[in-house]
Amino acid sequence: MDSALPVLVVDDARFSRAIITKSLKEAGFRDVRFAASGPEALAQLEERPADIVISDWIMPGMDGLELTRKVRDMDDIMDHFTYVMLMSGEAENTIVTQAFEQGVDDFVSKGALRTHLLPRVWAACRTAGYNNSLLASNRELREQIASLERRNMIDPLTGLGNSRFTDRALSDILRQVASRGGAACLVLVLLTDYEQLAGALEPADSNRIVQASAARLEQSVRPMDVVTRPRPELFAVLMHQESVENCRAECFKRLLQELGTIKVETMSGIHPVNISVAVGAAHTGGGIPTPDELMELVQGHLGSESGNIADCVWGS
Repeated sequence: MDSALPVLVVDDARFSRAIITKSLKEAGFRDVRFAASGPEALAQLEERPADIVISDWIMPGMDGLELTRKVRDMDDIMDHFTYVMLMSGEAENTIVTQAFEQGVDDFVSKGALRTHLLPRVWAACRTAGYNNSLLASNRELREQIASLERRNMIDPLTGLGNSRFTDRALSDILRQVASRGGAACLVLVLLTDYEQLAGALEPADSNRIVQASAARLEQSVRPMDVVTRPRPELFAVLMHQESVENCRAECFKRLLQELGTIKVETMSGIHPVNISVAVGAAHTGGGIPTPDELMELVQGHLGSESGNIADCVWGS
């Protein structure tokens, strides 16, 4: 048995508390604390959980049943399992049934502590250890799933969001527009010679061009704007603007200028970054499209020649 599991003894009677604590320590339990009341026990559990709580049923102020209910609420918040055992001088079946219905895990009569307490505590160790191991495994699994989900939404080359991330972020912005007004603005930046460079250059060199473009694009937009890479040759900037007028082509000519100044040195020479830009907007006056619909609209206005910039508004 795991005698290292933390145990908390709760009893307003100092003598009874000392006897139980002494018995547990003599049995090998190394982490035994005690509290003289329910509120004191809750304060200790909030600071550091226990796997087993052994509490007197009848105590002034907060009795054992109320303590049990609060421990269960605390367990829900802390994603923890606490085995609760109540002690009482009563042994009637109705009393035991009431304890179990309130969430108590076990019940022991004070008159039988010498013979029944330790075997029940060892059994509690098995139950508490198993349940908390299961909770820990579930937490680890949830963290692994969350990590996988994050990785599945990130472009590994640039660290930007990928197509799935773009779709989710654009959905969020469109929902904001539907509820708060303003305009959803989608800016697409196309690397017009991406396929040519990818075919002619070493992967490391073409990757360097993409990374340099991504870094400059992030520097050229506002901190609250979302920059993503939904496709290898395409970047997207997503933002919530006050009005459609803030989503016109002239508002984003600086992106052409900023990215147009990039020249990336590779093993095969120095390569400029050639781009075209299209800007799209959606607002409540024109109806709210789906992310795919807005993306398709803006992509239709992307020019294949570098230096082009165009704009469009959904529903107009």
